[in-house]
Amino acid sequence: MSEGEAWARDLLRELRGGGYRVGAWVRFLDRSFARARTVRQERRREHRQALLIGAVGFAAWAAVAAVWPWLALVGALWWLAVIAMLDWHLGMLEDEHGRQLHRVGLPNLLSLARAAVMPALPVASPALLSAILIPAGISDGIDGPLARRRGEETRLGAWLDGAVDTLVLSAAAVGAARHGLLPWWTAALVVGRYMVPWLVVSFAYFVRAAPPSRSGLVSGKAPGLVLFAGLALAALRLPGGLLFVVAGAAGGIATFGLTLLRARRLQPAA
Repeated sequence: MSEGEAWARDLLRELRGGGYRVGAWVRFLDRSFARARTVRQERRREHRQALLIGAVGFAAWAAVAAVWPWLALVGALWWLAVIAMLDWHLGMLEDEHGRQLHRVGLPNLLSLARAAVMPALPVASPALLSAILIPAGISDGIDGPLARRRGEETRLGAWLDGAVDTLVLSAAAVGAARHGLLPWWTAALVVGRYMVPWLVVSFAYFVRAAPPSRSGLVSGKAPGLVLFAGLALAALRLPGGLLFVVAGAAGGIATFGLTLLRARRLQPAA
């Protein structure tokens, strides 16, 4: 366990010890923000990188304002939240052994690029939807191997990749259903496939005051790529889109179920 994970564990135990009351949450947030300020001071280079990434994203959304002013406003506000979360979690730029990475890293930039376009997906035309999804799916497939090859595997990257997939695929499914490219029940299936695991893991994280073990993790990367492919096919109005989307969502649910079963079996006997 890295120093950052140990700090988070102790903070969560303090929150749990306070009975999750308002005062406990106030102390939790106060200490979290204080640590974030300390980390920014210690890691000024990474902080400047986060600000530069934010400026590039704002410039891109400003360009969109010439055509879609309201979308540009929503996108800029969303990007502000993304960069704030990135800057808040710079301490997670470390591997599982606590080795610090002194740059945001190309794999994380790919994940952030996918996050940046999320507000456009529910309202994009089918052509634009496919134009966004195809490169997004490619980047999702290569960011993991790229991180391993470049020695840039971090706790931030693992968290960011999963969170971005949840948002992008859910928003794309809603956009496809909005244009009649997929039935609405399919969009609900995709949203549920991602939201339920996040809710379960978040609840367990706060209740147990410890990060979930990754020893029993069954990767959902392959079903996620199938889902990406299905959404792209649907956006292009090509056959097989619905089948791929359902298979990808069902496969993701199955991998999460297997992860829960394996985690239960790996728990030490009482």
